[in-house]
Amino acid sequence: MADETLLANRTETVLRAQDYLQILKSRWKEALFVFFLVFLSCALITKMMTPKYASSMQFEIKQPKDLINLAVGGDANPVQIDAAGHDYMATQFQLLISENNLSAVADELDLDTEWEMSLPAAAREIAGMTKVEPVLGTNLVDVIVTHSDPRVACQVCKAIADCYRNLREAKEKALINEVINKRHEVLRSRQDELELKADVVRQYIRSGKYLQNIWGQNGATSPVSSAAEEQAVTQLNNSRLSLESEISQMKVHVQKLQTLKDEDLLSYVTRTGLLSAESYSSARVRELNEAYREEEELKSQKIISGYGEAHPIMKSLAEQHKNTQEQLFAELVGMRDAMQDQLEVKKAELVEVETSLRTARNKLREKALEDQKVMTALQEYSAEKARYDKLENDYIIDRMRLMTPRQIIEIYRNPQVAGAPTSPNYKLNLIVGAVAGIMLGMVVAVVFSYFDTSVKSLEEAERHLGLPVLGVIPQDAGILLLQGGNSPDVEAYRILRTNVELKKSLYKARTFAVVSANAGEGKTTTLCNLAYVFASAGYSTLMVDADLRRPRLERYTEIEAEYGLSNYLTSDMELKDVVVKTNTPNLYLLPSGPQPNDPSGVLGSHRMEQLLAEVNQRFDIVLFDSPPVLGVSDASLLVSKVDATLVVLQPSKMPLKALLRTRSIIQNVGGQIMGLVMNNVDISSDSQYQYYTTYYSYYTNEEERHDMRPEKKSQKVAAQVNKEKVAAPAADAERDIY
Repeated sequence: MADETLLANRTETVLRAQDYLQILKSRWKEALFVFFLVFLSCALITKMMTPKYASSMQFEIKQPKDLINLAVGGDANPVQIDAAGHDYMATQFQLLISENNLSAVADELDLDTEWEMSLPAAAREIAGMTKVEPVLGTNLVDVIVTHSDPRVACQVCKAIADCYRNLREAKEKALINEVINKRHEVLRSRQDELELKADVVRQYIRSGKYLQNIWGQNGATSPVSSAAEEQAVTQLNNSRLSLESEISQMKVHVQKLQTLKDEDLLSYVTRTGLLSAESYSSARVRELNEAYREEEELKSQKIISGYGEAHPIMKSLAEQHKNTQEQLFAELVGMRDAMQDQLEVKKAELVEVETSLRTARNKLREKALEDQKVMTALQEYSAEKARYDKLENDYIIDRMRLMTPRQIIEIYRNPQVAGAPTSPNYKLNLIVGAVAGIMLGMVVAVVFSYFDTSVKSLEEAERHLGLPVLGVIPQDAGILLLQGGNSPDVEAYRILRTNVELKKSLYKARTFAVVSANAGEGKTTTLCNLAYVFASAGYSTLMVDADLRRPRLERYTEIEAEYGLSNYLTSDMELKDVVVKTNTPNLYLLPSGPQPNDPSGVLGSHRMEQLLAEVNQRFDIVLFDSPPVLGVSDASLLVSKVDATLVVLQPSKMPLKALLRTRSIIQNVGGQIMGLVMNNVDISSDSQYQYYTTYYSYYTNEEERHDMRPEKKSQKVAAQVNKEKVAAPAADAERDIY
């Protein structure tokens, strides 16, 4: 099922494509006319166009950058900051063709005067002739200027780059100047502030409390005037701590000495070192203590030497030692009392030191506060000095930037005066015109075909009219009576004859009306040739010219007759008096005769029925030529009386509605339509009729096709007519229709 659907879709697509090809084949004249019209118009317009000359140049747009080697820090280049955006280059490309730049170009070249227009108008004129093409991935740009004067094109191209350079340089200088002016204003204000900070420091120096070197490097060194105060506080604090320690020790010693006596007192002061300390003991105490020790040592030596206690020397030593001891103990008591007095003195001295320490600390605190103010003033001055120095440095740098030349663009190709025009491009325009003509011709053909409601093919005729196509007659078919049976068109009529033969028994028909919807569709020619092929097949055939308004059969058969159908219908003449025998065997003609006043009344008379009855008995085939169905009522009367009707139609001639109306008229009056005859069909350019052309090659040999060339066609026709005239006596052998 899926395969069938796919096959159906492919078939539909192929048919749709074939339909478009068929449209182009059938409408080739219209398409060719449109093609030549567009092509010639394009060629004419190209010829009338003014030649244009192009001049181009290529250069690189430089991004702003510092050309100064900065030794110290400073603000960035303000022009670089302005150009920091990612779309800077795209903006510069557009500025090349901006109104400001092009107005400068027009003013520099004096084009407003030369062209007699205002500067903005001249700028717009230049914009229309200028094209800017950036080179992808680079800062390069191509500027192309096109003008009818090659000199002007070259000058404008060069001036665009020059004016862009000047405008950008002026803009960058203006930007830097603006920054310089602002910095100068700030620098002046900061200079005043710096002087105020310096005056504060100078006041401290003038007070005489500080040295002038407090300025130091950048004013950052500390004042040196507070060192003495700090030293005094330190010394007093150390004295206080020493006194406190000494008093604490003396208190311990005094309290201990108050509880000890004699030998215990001597032992304590000796052990604690008080006896040897000059601050506590006197020279007399130390002398007595030394003598006391020496006496004890001497006494010990004497005992060792063998002296007894009763020895006079020993007794003298004991007496002396006792006296020394008593003196020493007495001195120790005095020493104890002296230490008590000394303790009180130390306490008084400690109070005095503490008082001095508090005073020194207050002075140091005041001095530190004053020093802090000085340091703050120095720091503020230092900071202000640094800001001022930086502003001054930036100001100098910007002045250097302003004076330093900058490279705005770098040219890689200079414009040249063109020697040959670049437009119009004749070859390209003609190719475009040809392509456009082909495309437009195809469109016109499709549009004409879409709005064309006429029947164009036998399939459409059969589908819309519901009638079979019995024959397809090729375009420009001639009269077979004059051309003879060797004409290549004869086979088309033989096919028509065969189809009529096969269907006439179904309709029981001998009499046929050959009609068309309108005049000029070839029904008379079709009748003539169909009658010829019937007669050639042995049928006794009668052609009746029933078109009493515009008869043509006599002219087509080259027969002149005095009487005809109108005479027969309006008088008592017999059929043999009005029927004429042609030079073709078995073929007879009933001319139309004189034109009556009322053709439709004559065709509808009783004599017409007698005529039909008589010719039906005497002839095998009777073909009536009729007026157009839609023109007059004669055809309606005729088709209602004959056995069958053949409708001749020409493709793409009559609208479908007219053909439907023709069929309706015939059927409404009781006529029987046997089928359709497609006449004057261009089978050579229409693929759907290709299978009808086989008879050309099948029935016509090379010699006959050679003989049918235009220059020999008249000779061939004349020879055939003479041949049939010679053979006419032999036709007497045919059966007598009367």
